[in-house]
Amino acid sequence: MRAGYSILREIHRKSFIPKANDYGLKEREFENIIFFLENKGYLERVLRINDEFSLNAARLTQKGIELLEEHKKYEESYPGREQLKAWVQIEKELYSNGAEKR
Repeated sequence: MRAGYSILREIHRKSFIPKANDYGLKEREFENIIFFLENKGYLERVLRINDEFSLNAARLTQKGIELLEEHKKYEESYPGREQLKAWVQIEKELYSNGAEKR
């Protein structure tokens, strides 16, 4: 949830346009998160052209804004852009089943 929260937060605050490498994610993982956020109705106006997408015009829906409010507990530990990879990695390790290590 940290990656999704952060993506929505940064789009909403217009701090920067999130990219996969900000979170230490593969492009496909990042794309899946964006697709999930769109399908759940948290994010809109993601521009898609063939296999590419852009978050330049993306914005949160009311549901997305409510999700940020529901998870504002993350603000206590929310890092700067340079530390986002480590911050997201905490959750990734917590919920991992160790499949990547095999």
